[in-house]
Amino acid sequence: MYKKSIFWFRQDLRTYDNVWLYNAVKNSEKLLVIFILDKNIIDDFLWLNDKKFWFIREALERLDSEIKSLWWEGLKVFYDKPEILIPELTKKYNINAVFTNRSYWNYWKKRDESIKNTLSKSNIEFLSYKDYLLVEPWEVEQRKVFTPFYKLWQKVDFDTNEYKITDKIDSIKIEENNEAKDYISIEKHPYFTMDFWVKRLEKYITNDYDLYRNDLDKDWTSKLSPYLRFWIFSVRQIYNLAKNINQHFVSEMAWREFWQHIDYYFPETKKIEFQENKRHIKWRHDEYLFEKWCNWETWYPVVDAAMKQLVETNWMHWRARMIVSSFLTKDLLIDWRWWENFFKKHLLDYDENVNYWNWQWWASVWADPKPLRIFNPVLQSQKFDSQAKFIKKYIPELINQNTKAIHDPIDNELDYTRIIVNHKEAQRETRLVYKWEKD
Repeated sequence: MYKKSIFWFRQDLRTYDNVWLYNAVKNSEKLLVIFILDKNIIDDFLWLNDKKFWFIREALERLDSEIKSLWWEGLKVFYDKPEILIPELTKKYNINAVFTNRSYWNYWKKRDESIKNTLSKSNIEFLSYKDYLLVEPWEVEQRKVFTPFYKLWQKVDFDTNEYKITDKIDSIKIEENNEAKDYISIEKHPYFTMDFWVKRLEKYITNDYDLYRNDLDKDWTSKLSPYLRFWIFSVRQIYNLAKNINQHFVSEMAWREFWQHIDYYFPETKKIEFQENKRHIKWRHDEYLFEKWCNWETWYPVVDAAMKQLVETNWMHWRARMIVSSFLTKDLLIDWRWWENFFKKHLLDYDENVNYWNWQWWASVWADPKPLRIFNPVLQSQKFDSQAKFIKKYIPELINQNTKAIHDPIDNELDYTRIIVNHKEAQRETRLVYKWEKD
């Protein structure tokens, strides 16, 4: 039992079924609960005044209310560098232990190790545990391809208990932290709010999920990825709901964990092509074409609508992610690392490990049994947005345009601008660049 402890919230913004928060309460006489707006991260890519950050601020507001319902002292939010702040707090308030849930990004792992080493010199324990994943990366024998990984993943006897805090505990009073107050003033994100996931969680984990999840014009994906990114609910909670209803949804959860597995075993390939024989690809570094893609000006309506959805909502439909990534890397032959940075800037559910490896998969430089996938934007548009409802929602200039023409801007004149590349010609060049011939 520790006399005084800190619990450090990170990408686990909830009190229900928060494993190491539960253990901190069980093993401490007094507790200080904190969240740190990490200057090292925020100053790099998270802008505190944009709508992307509104989601986090609302999540912190909700978390503060949850904590106050458990014990009277609420969440303390700081804007600082954790490697400086944590040792300062432990010294100032005579803290014996720091509890937190394990993180997996490279920066986070190095940061935590640094903090742990600093605290150990003062005989203060730094305790981290699994909460973000059902299965730790090293609990599955090394695999490069998802299907063999998934078979092993399903055999791991992981904990599915949901932990509910019932114990009362004394709070540690600290001085007011005025600097952070301005960063948590609440403005609701226009597309995602904290009550949103509760309504969708049970509704979309259904037997019909597989039938419609690829359709761009239907509201049939769960849209839970931002809530998963910050774990507004727990991985065990969603697994327990899904396991007896929809195994495909469970496999989607396993994909998240597969990318963490890959990062653990192959960290050196995160920013280079996983396949050595794909490192020869001569990517174009064409800023003009890249800007056209970023600014939804490719004049392929399905690509442009998807890019506009991302910038406006900080989220993109999963099928749309595949379409725009294929277009960038296969039609424009632009380096996949360029758009990884663009998604990092705009995507609310951005997870470094998931994003890097997904982009490699979509760029066909990943260890995948199928050597080359080239998505035809015309066929994708026809199949997954047959009435062009999705396209017209985000590209209203086309609302009165003929649907057939919208799907196929190569062979049809649109009340729009001409396409920046001809897909039929581009795919032939791509096959040569990738040095792959059709069977």
